[in-house]
Amino acid sequence: MLAREEKIKNTDEPLARLDGGADPLIAGAPSLTLARYAVAAVLIGAVASMMALGVLLPEASVRTVGPLLLFLIAALAWYPLSRGKIKTAVCVLTFGVWAVMTGIAVFAGGVRAPVVIIYPVLILMSGWLLNARVAMLLTAMTVLTTVGLFLAESWGFLPPPLASPVVIYFGDQILMYLLSAALVVFVLRAYQNRLRELRQASSDLEHRTLALQERKAELHRAQAVAKVGSWVYDIAQETMSLSAEACRIFGLAEGSSVSLATYLSQVHPADRNELEHAWQRALQGDAIDHTHRILVGKTVRWVRQKAESGFAPDGLKRRAVGITQDITELKEAQAALQESEERYRTMIEWTPESILVHRMGKILYANPAAIKLFGAPDAASLLRKSTSELIHPDDLKSQTERMKSISNHVPITPMVAARFLKLDGRVIDVEVQGTAIIYDGEPAIHVCIRDISTRKQMEDQIRQLAFFDHLTLLPNRRLLTDRLSQAVAASKRSSCFAALLFLDLDNFKPLNDQHGHAVGDLLLMEAAARLMNCVRGVDTVARFGGDEFVVLLTELDARHAESTEQAAIVAEKIRTSLSIPYQLTVKTKEQVATRIEHHCTISVGAVVFRGPESDPDDVLKWADTAMYQAKQAGRNSIRFYASTEQATGHRS
Repeated sequence: MLAREEKIKNTDEPLARLDGGADPLIAGAPSLTLARYAVAAVLIGAVASMMALGVLLPEASVRTVGPLLLFLIAALAWYPLSRGKIKTAVCVLTFGVWAVMTGIAVFAGGVRAPVVIIYPVLILMSGWLLNARVAMLLTAMTVLTTVGLFLAESWGFLPPPLASPVVIYFGDQILMYLLSAALVVFVLRAYQNRLRELRQASSDLEHRTLALQERKAELHRAQAVAKVGSWVYDIAQETMSLSAEACRIFGLAEGSSVSLATYLSQVHPADRNELEHAWQRALQGDAIDHTHRILVGKTVRWVRQKAESGFAPDGLKRRAVGITQDITELKEAQAALQESEERYRTMIEWTPESILVHRMGKILYANPAAIKLFGAPDAASLLRKSTSELIHPDDLKSQTERMKSISNHVPITPMVAARFLKLDGRVIDVEVQGTAIIYDGEPAIHVCIRDISTRKQMEDQIRQLAFFDHLTLLPNRRLLTDRLSQAVAASKRSSCFAALLFLDLDNFKPLNDQHGHAVGDLLLMEAAARLMNCVRGVDTVARFGGDEFVVLLTELDARHAESTEQAAIVAEKIRTSLSIPYQLTVKTKEQVATRIEHHCTISVGAVVFRGPESDPDDVLKWADTAMYQAKQAGRNSIRFYASTEQATGHRS
């Protein structure tokens, strides 16, 4: 296809010559060649005549006037010919030679002069190189001149002819024959060249026709694939010419033309008036871009019409050109999408899950459950908020990154826990799940929010029951064991010592026996509060059971002696604090408040340990052993456990 187009492109020049003027050969190479040869022939002929006359009739110098004039005329014609003005050169040469020949005929015998043989040659050459009108003009001039010469000779007006030897006539005749033969040869060559050009032009036109047909077929295929037809509307004739695809869209036979009224009758009645108004605006200069329905039999099709008016050279509108696109499938897809969106809206309106749809942090939709979840009076109040205003500040960064990942279609954990804020500022625990969707034709994020505040409270309660003492709210033995294991592991990494203090209330049982377990519980709660005031935030105070407590001190010194000293200071602080008399307020059966004072001391067993040489169970045993040593020593005292192995380890 491309090679064929290139060949057609390369033949444009001869086609331009054939279509560009009244006589194609005037602008072509054969005409230029013939004109050059004609000028050269006259020049050579003139020179040859002058030389022959000089040799044969040296005394008759007057005879050289004619050849000299021919030489001047040929030289004069050569100037425009050298500048490419072929027609001017041919005119100068033809009419100049005709005038010289006529002048020679007057003095050389009139109609019997040998030079009159040149007239047919001039007429033929002028017709070939110029046009038929010039040939007819030259013929008329020659006929009138011949009649004039005949009458002038008959009436005796012509001067007596010059006496010429036979050789002059012989030479003139031979020269005319040669010129005539040369002219015929060049005419035939020019004719053959013209035939070749015509055949080439015909071949080029055939190739162009084939190329245009191929392009037309490709255009039809492209229109069929795109479901886009084209049309041209003749405003004066009120007819619309349709392409093959446009005919298919309108359900017409290929090659059909319809009137505007016929087309409007095919438009759906509900869309007809609006289309007519759009068409009238288009005739006034506006462009058409209109979507409407048409009826093809019993089928309704959606089409999009785009058109512009075309102007004639006089400035008047003569036609309109446009395209018709079958958008039925697009409309059906849009209708299906709208139906899907309506089902989506209905579903999320009734779902108990809280649903938000937002784009770039701007809330676009909230279902009733979400309005209720955030405590908003209505949807408008919630839609005025941004997503950042509904997320707890501590979770804002992680949620923002999560939204970016959803927008960029990066895989994320489907559902995560977070904290959100109601409109009144209250914190709610939620599980949130987001996904990218198309909402109102643009990307957005669909967020499903589930309130887990109640579940979180229950989990906290279960955790409290599992790991904390219900009376003192201190960690119980299970949680203490876990934290002791963590402390051992941490000391392995840091090489720092930790300490465990095992405490037992010395005078607790008499209080229970005398006043009951309720009063004993009051003392235990007060003892727990005093213990918490004696330690750091990183330390752990746990109720081990009954009246026994355990204090875990972490992150002490890397040296055993300094760590032991630190633990001793804390143990003494605890012993002193818990030895202060307890003021307990109890109610009698008559609901009368009574204050009871009780003195209670503690026995403390302590052990200083480090990860590499300690096991959690061993640490507890060592501290318990030291506590019993304190009790045996008279109670209200502190004892540190130190075995032989431990002492060896401490020296290192």
